[in-house]
Amino acid sequence: MAVMPAKPELLAPAGDEEAMRAAVANGADAVYFGLSAFNARHRATNFAADQLPQVMEYLHNHNVRGYVTFNTLIFSDELPEAVRLITSIAEAGVDAVIVQDLGLARLIRALAPTLPIHGSTQMTLTEPRGIDFVQRLGVDRVILARELSATEIGRIVREANLPVEVFIHGALCVSYSGQCLTSESIGGRSANRGQCAQACRLPYDLIVDGRMKDLGDKAYLLSPLDLAAYDLVADLANLGVCSFKIEGRLKSAHYVAVTTQTYRSALDAAITRQDFHLSAQRKLDLQQSYSRGFSHGFLDGVNHQELVPARFPKSRGVNIGTVIERTDRGVIIEITNNALRATHDKSAYLASASTASRHPPASITPLKPGDGIVFDQGHPEQDEQGGRVFEVRSRGKDQIEIVLGHGDANLAGIELGSLVWKTDDPALKRRLEQSYSRENVAHRVRLTIAVDAPTGGALRIIAQGDDLRATATWDGPLQKAQKHPVTTEMIREQFGRLGDTPFELGQVELSSDGAMVPKSVLNDLRRQIVDELLRMRTNRARHDVVSADALDRLRSAALSACVSKITNKQQKAPHASNDTAVSHRSADSISNPELVEDTQQSSAALYVLARTLEQFEAALSWRPPDGLARPAMIYCELEDIRRYKELVPHAHEAGIPIGLATTRIQKPGEEGLLQQIGRCNPDAVLVRNLAGLSYFHDHFAHLPLVVDYSLNIANELTAAIITEAGAVRMVPSYDLNWSQMAAMFSRFSSARFEAVIHQHMPMFHMEHCVFSHTLSNGTDHRTCGRPCDAHRVDLRDRVGLAHPLVADVGCRNTVYNGQAQSAADYVPQMRELGLRHFRIELLRDNETETKMLLDQYSQLIAGRARPAQARRQLRVLSQLGVSAGTLKF
Repeated sequence: MAVMPAKPELLAPAGDEEAMRAAVANGADAVYFGLSAFNARHRATNFAADQLPQVMEYLHNHNVRGYVTFNTLIFSDELPEAVRLITSIAEAGVDAVIVQDLGLARLIRALAPTLPIHGSTQMTLTEPRGIDFVQRLGVDRVILARELSATEIGRIVREANLPVEVFIHGALCVSYSGQCLTSESIGGRSANRGQCAQACRLPYDLIVDGRMKDLGDKAYLLSPLDLAAYDLVADLANLGVCSFKIEGRLKSAHYVAVTTQTYRSALDAAITRQDFHLSAQRKLDLQQSYSRGFSHGFLDGVNHQELVPARFPKSRGVNIGTVIERTDRGVIIEITNNALRATHDKSAYLASASTASRHPPASITPLKPGDGIVFDQGHPEQDEQGGRVFEVRSRGKDQIEIVLGHGDANLAGIELGSLVWKTDDPALKRRLEQSYSRENVAHRVRLTIAVDAPTGGALRIIAQGDDLRATATWDGPLQKAQKHPVTTEMIREQFGRLGDTPFELGQVELSSDGAMVPKSVLNDLRRQIVDELLRMRTNRARHDVVSADALDRLRSAALSACVSKITNKQQKAPHASNDTAVSHRSADSISNPELVEDTQQSSAALYVLARTLEQFEAALSWRPPDGLARPAMIYCELEDIRRYKELVPHAHEAGIPIGLATTRIQKPGEEGLLQQIGRCNPDAVLVRNLAGLSYFHDHFAHLPLVVDYSLNIANELTAAIITEAGAVRMVPSYDLNWSQMAAMFSRFSSARFEAVIHQHMPMFHMEHCVFSHTLSNGTDHRTCGRPCDAHRVDLRDRVGLAHPLVADVGCRNTVYNGQAQSAADYVPQMRELGLRHFRIELLRDNETETKMLLDQYSQLIAGRARPAQARRQLRVLSQLGVSAGTLKF
């Protein structure tokens, strides 16, 4: 059974220097921050690489650990720059680096073996098998996906072999981190590269069976409430969580200060086994600092009715009440916030309101002069009325009248019934700024001081703390004291003056026979000891870079391993030609993984991903143009995976190999989905998560594995890792444009890749179910009534493009780009680089459309049609046309 770590860590964000000071002063055990490149918060101020030594010195001098976020995908041509940056990180004494890219993890371990690696939430780690996989790459800690319940977290802690970190407060992405391709799909601004455009915070119309559904004031269908789980800290600590992470590198120092204060108190209470209660004032402070409204996220389990209220997408602050009347100078507000109503002392409020800017009221007050407010009329996308409060007057029980600054708002434009939010509280900001305006060491290392002061000999002082030992001596010789011999109290007085150092005085041990020790000597030795301890700490923090040529060696090993594996397979494989229809092959060759692995063949193979039975049947019955091959394989991705056991023999009867796709997310207790696929005995498995790679290797070793885009293969080092794990082919990351993809192909055998050349880009992949939220009152799959089976749903964006919404077997939703993406223009270049495996992915295509797509792409990859010709035909086929999409960015 898991037990609470000896001292769970509180981890706070720092997007700039002020936020870092706020985190340190308010009790963070560790701070995470990004550098100017390769971090998932590109819009934060971040830090320069040449600042690292000073930043780490500051943190370590305050006994705070520093973690650098290196949590983006790394492209092949960027690996040399990554080496230089990792070298700087190691030499600066950074305590850990947070990593998304699997290849980068291997590279760091080869470069600097002692530099700890934390697996980012961008790795989409949701179960023990995936955690075990990254542990083998050298990862020392994992940051779990935010879509896990406390129960699931507890199971992972018990079954995995690495320390577990969880998010405890802050903004929630609606999509699984590492699986959101929305910004990349729309404008080439990849979330996996730190450039998220936050399309989840935009309004969408719900289109149900071709008609817009009126949802009233609900428009922000993908914008979740923020996470606030201060009341679950003790429970999670008892499960064995080692680190509690506050989100917010894009947020202010005020936010960092108040959240760090709150969770420091909650964690300290958990560590000392005391009850924790957050006061009404501190709850309001949390809301005021930044809040879209608070929830437990997924920690209590799935609740599709609570996570996304859908009324607004941005921080609102504190809800005060409702406008019930307009006056000549302002409005009258009925206070509806229970915390304000319950604790508001009106007499204290009235006595202080007129002087609030100089003397804040002693009690909790709804509003005071200087506060910023906004009037919420249900249209946050429009310019909203609001401004600064100029004057506040009581109007009886739970009512106040406010007067705004001259010209701040058009009073006539404020509707009765509007919600009133306090968006800014200058007094709170001043109070929070005071918490970090002075240098403060929140955590100090206790030093044990041992003093040896023999008469006639040398004075020797030994200090021990933080697993370090420093010695300072004064040759003396010491004289016999006439009046004032050295005492423990004297030592304690002089060594207690540790001031702004990271130390505090602990136990003092004195051995002396009555010698006299000058206080000036004690002070000088104290300074020597502190300097020595600081020097030793700095040296200990640094990590040696043991292999400057690590990248070259890993690249060479990756290429050698790939070539060796291909050669071994070719020696065992039948060299069937794709120029011959699959139906002419022997039954044995249909289930042979080498059927589509033969890199000797010059012709290209076409693969099809079907998502409906109609598409599957169309692909089976399609007859290619003269001389061209039928599909080399049909992959199936159905919501009802029970149909797979029928489809596999059906495909074999038609003479076409069949592959079955896993889900993109695998949670504890869901291995049954993988087992069902394995028992169907397909010709291949399309693997979409790390758990699948390990599971099929352990339980169905005979099945060939094709790794899909969701494992984010963006460089040759990651490609080598996936190949070593047993993949016969892999799909490059969708974050790659053509030049980046070509760079990877130039350093790894292109025969190992399968390029998706036609698809609707999967944008959001969510645990949250929009079907359940909008078309039922159910909280999860047990109570929703499965509207996904009965209705076709799209989310229409602000420019009028409808994006299909699809549920998978795990009830997770994917929003697909409404416009198809085609790589037609790049196919000749792909062929020149040696690519032979090409896939088209169907979404809502009917039988006729499926066969027309197969016609066009089979001729294109065979060189019978030019890209421009294929593109024209595809535009005719698709009502919305096609785009080059991510490959052109």
